Amino acid sequence: MNNAVALEYLEAGRWDWLGRQGLVHGDRMIAVVARTEIDYLAEIPRGRIEVCTSLESPSAEEFDEDDLTFRARFRQRIHLPGVARPAVDALITVAFLDAAQRCLVSMQDFLAASAVSN
Repeated sequence: MNNAVALEYLEAGRWDWLGRQGLVHGDRMIAVVARTEIDYLAEIPRGRIEVCTSLESPSAEEFDEDDLTFRARFRQRIHLPGVARPAVDALITVAFLDAAQRCLVSMQDFLAASAVSN
């Protein structure tokens, strides 16, 4: 697969992670990629893969509902079945936007809008 397909898999992994946290992709408040750091470590042939996604920042200890946060950083890895070392290792930073007004919003606003959607 080419690098663009790997990025699509990583995006699907982030949305899956958000869904598992009870957050849904909103119509108005959205998370968009602000920065991508990616290492392609092995060839990824067609077939089964696993995308592992974790929120790296802000951690639970860092997050303060009263202190506005405008970015989140995800560590993501693409693994091939039966291979311990990842084929792709990425650090993805997302920002939060109000899609209607086209302006930056806080993570707290994004979470509130996602909770309302549920």
